[in-house]
Amino acid sequence: MHDVQQGVGAELRRRREDTVIRNTLATVAEPPAGGPGTAGGPAGGVCRVVPFEEQPLVGDDAVRRHFDAMLAAFPDLAHEVLSIHHSADVVILEGRINGTQAADWQGIPNRGKRMELPVAVLSQFDGELLVDGTLYYDRAVAARQLV
Repeated sequence: MHDVQQGVGAELRRRREDTVIRNTLATVAEPPAGGPGTAGGPAGGVCRVVPFEEQPLVGDDAVRRHFDAMLAAFPDLAHEVLSIHHSADVVILEGRINGTQAADWQGIPNRGKRMELPVAVLSQFDGELLVDGTLYYDRAVAARQLV
């Protein structure tokens, strides 16, 4: 079956979705190790996190430090996939990160509160190859829930 509107076949869309979900869940659970082309991050591309109200975190090391701190503060951190959208070269995942705060995080004292943080992940592809990935979330939304 061929998706005429987007110019991407159904099988390629399915493989891209699998890659995005696997990569997103792996990055949240265990931040990328090594450089471009490793299993944890985009092959030959850039892994980035954009917490609004802060500077973008670019590269495997910055993303690793960010999620290491998040996982330390939210040991039960989980990621839900809500929907996935496709264009010719980009897959957009809408999701939510959930967790209960167990330690101070980004200047927010631990009060043991739970957060449900909407996220968007934009993943750029060259055919089947994931070449770039960016996770967006609004830190202010998390802060409002945790204070």
